Amino acid sequence: MEHIGLGLINPSFLNLQKDHVSTNIWNDGEVTFRARYNFWQQLPSAPVLEVIRKTTFGHILDIGTIEINNHLITILVERWRSETHTFHLLVGECTVTLEDVAYQLGFPINGAPVIGITSGNWEIICHNLLGAIPTDKQIMGQRIQMSWLDSTFVVLSEEADDVVIEQHTRAFILRMIGGFLMPDISGSRVHLMYLPLLEDLFNSIGVSILWNMSCGDH
Repeated sequence: MEHIGLGLINPSFLNLQKDHVSTNIWNDGEVTFRARYNFWQQLPSAPVLEVIRKTTFGHILDIGTIEINNHLITILVERWRSETHTFHLLVGECTVTLEDVAYQLGFPINGAPVIGITSGNWEIICHNLLGAIPTDKQIMGQRIQMSWLDSTFVVLSEEADDVVIEQHTRAFILRMIGGFLMPDISGSRVHLMYLPLLEDLFNSIGVSILWNMSCGDH
């Protein structure tokens, strides 16, 4: 009976194998992995939801609670190769494409990519677009704590005008990006480079923009 041999047939191409998680597994090591995610605990008020549904992020509101299968993700991690940015399976190689994202989340992906700033005076930007300024402890590098977004924008005043409603909308969309679309390794912060792209909510960005801006960051 033939058995599938452990290790690479030709190690010259996948040259990061010695540091790959699969090497530890093949040597009878254990790998403990849990996906990091930070979904929002509750939906915003009706006026904010109405604005979000008019943007390209409205489809995400219909997804609902997602059960994370840590066993499946662990297996995919074992099969992921950073040299090729593909999953190496017995049937061949595969990867997640932008088209896959569009089918799953309903985002538009056509058109030219949009780029923006990745650093700036975040206090001023937050003041202009969110109407609130986080403290130095709440901004870590270029990222803001999502707990600050949760606590600061939890209640929308009944007297809120369109400007305030849009500020709460930007805050919740940032929460959607950091907790679901583009979570970073912390699982608790979101990069502020997305905020200036939300200035015009009704010409809002789609995944094609997020994807292009995040390729070098995640």
